[in-house]
Amino acid sequence: MTKRMMLLGICVLPLAAMASVTVSGPSVAATSVTINNGPVWYDTTGGTIQAHGGSVIKVGATYYWIGEDKIHNAASFKNVVCYSSPDLKNWKWISYPLKPSSHAELASSKIERPKVIYNATTGKYVMWMHYENAADYSLGRVAVASSTSVCGSYTYHGSFRPLGYESRDMTVFKDDDGSAYLMSASNSGTGTNGSLASFKLTSDYLNVSTFLGWVAENGHREAPAIAKQGGRYFLITSGASGWYPNQAKYLTATSMNGPWSAAQNLGNTSTFYSQSAFILPVQGTAATTYLYMGDRWNSSLLGDSRYIWLPLTLNGANGTASLEWRSSWSLDAETGTVSSPSLVNHALGKPATASSTASGFAASRANDGNYQAEWKASGVTWPSWWQVDLGAARSIQEVNVSWFLYNGSEAYYQYRIEYSSNGTSWVTIDRTSNKTYGFTTDAVNFSARYVRIVLVNAVLWNNPNNWYTPILYEVQLLGT
Repeated sequence: MTKRMMLLGICVLPLAAMASVTVSGPSVAATSVTINNGPVWYDTTGGTIQAHGGSVIKVGATYYWIGEDKIHNAASFKNVVCYSSPDLKNWKWISYPLKPSSHAELASSKIERPKVIYNATTGKYVMWMHYENAADYSLGRVAVASSTSVCGSYTYHGSFRPLGYESRDMTVFKDDDGSAYLMSASNSGTGTNGSLASFKLTSDYLNVSTFLGWVAENGHREAPAIAKQGGRYFLITSGASGWYPNQAKYLTATSMNGPWSAAQNLGNTSTFYSQSAFILPVQGTAATTYLYMGDRWNSSLLGDSRYIWLPLTLNGANGTASLEWRSSWSLDAETGTVSSPSLVNHALGKPATASSTASGFAASRANDGNYQAEWKASGVTWPSWWQVDLGAARSIQEVNVSWFLYNGSEAYYQYRIEYSSNGTSWVTIDRTSNKTYGFTTDAVNFSARYVRIVLVNAVLWNNPNNWYTPILYEVQLLGT
């Protein structure tokens, strides 16, 4: 298939924050662009963008996005793809820097999570990847390739286990002093992806020199992404739940040698239905913003997996990070500033009731602004409902719901949104066809005082019997 036939999915998220970091190269000649979450993203020729599990590197005034081609809807290696953009919105297809024909070892393989860093001493762009055979995930290796041009043809240098350790989901990080590091999901003795392994790279970035230690030991974390802000390192990871979403966590350290802090939750229970891929610092003339780059995987149609990009708030002084959802937000890559639509969460803190309530899990916990606090029904009763009184008629344009997940991705919810002006006559928006896990966002247009979420059923992917107790973690009703 040609590039123009590619499927792209980018999720553009709302921007909720700014931070400050350093990126080399001149400022980008760009204007403010709007990133919209959910719809497919297309390149400048109309092809869908295939850059899954990827990363972005800035060269001069241009950003380059390098990721996995999944147009064939399979996990096997198709191509590594490179796009360029002046503004992080309008992407031009450039090349396939690495292809199955690049080396015999790639002809029947899996290549995942390509990350590129530049070595100023050798003048080479170095690509690190997760390497497996096409049949399974038994090898647990990294692969390395290099090129004199960021989107040029890369020379493949082979695959290996770094210092003998297993390596699966991985990332590389280049520090301010030019030192570079590998962080990968490995096996510390508790099984596949049991712990993250941290390594320092050799000076040419083509190999590892030192094993620095275990990170998030026995935590079963994967999909690492690293950034540095205010002298502190931030490591974001996901849980190990295959293609399905789960709660992202972050750890911090004052040195890449560690020690790393205990893991803390980031975003909602499903990371807004995404998995971390990369953290991109965008330094502009007025501010610096960090972008969370995530993948919203579609396991049955991998080429249609979407991208979730969100502004990420990092505070190195306090060692804290936060991630919020917005369906659309604006970014000016030249100034480094971001903005969001002026929408109010009308549900926040308003009186809430429910069909039943378990002790200690009041209905008010589902609209308190805390993604980790939940309302729970008193028993396994379906359907059940949760309701909020907005106090007066409010205009609602978006309904966001953070759902309960078990062990990452056990079920999706069939539900209805109901609204009323008087609490007795209701209008229904039927969402019983929903198959989205963990987090749903519905564009709506109504005015109402009362809004109700009816939990009709939970469809368990691995178990046909719904044993769930109805639970909601957070309901947001956004409007003007």
